[in-house]
Amino acid sequence: MKFDRAVTAGIGAAMLVVASIPIAYAQSYPGRAAAEIEALETAHNLALVKGDVAALESMMSDDFTFITTRGELRTKAEVVRIFSDPRFNFVYRQISDIRVRVYGDTAVVTGRSTQSTQDRGGKDSSEAYRYTRVYVRRNGRWLAVALQTTREEAE
Repeated sequence: MKFDRAVTAGIGAAMLVVASIPIAYAQSYPGRAAAEIEALETAHNLALVKGDVAALESMMSDDFTFITTRGELRTKAEVVRIFSDPRFNFVYRQISDIRVRVYGDTAVVTGRSTQSTQDRGGKDSSEAYRYTRVYVRRNGRWLAVALQTTREEAE
């Protein structure tokens, strides 16, 4: 009976160690994970400006959701379709105020974007908004799983 308890306790301890490896990694290297996410944010912004839809698509999980500034829910497929339209064009786009918080295999980014776009009808518009993007590390890669945007009102 004592042997069984000792074995059970040993197995339980080993499971705790194995289960804590991703958390320990993220806690040991939070700067590395945050730097990876910041680089992804920069790459995402560049892909938007260049109209690189393949790059955008590769940065999103298949179950990605986007809540627009108007409160509309968009799927990955819908986002890809919108940015694939050659009539949609970013004239200017800049991100700032980036803050990355890493929680194991999840990261939450808050930031600000200012941009000028030209829509399908050739109409120019400019706006600034705050956003929250959530990333999850899957198979060693960070993928965006959700994005929420809120328009800043002009003063």
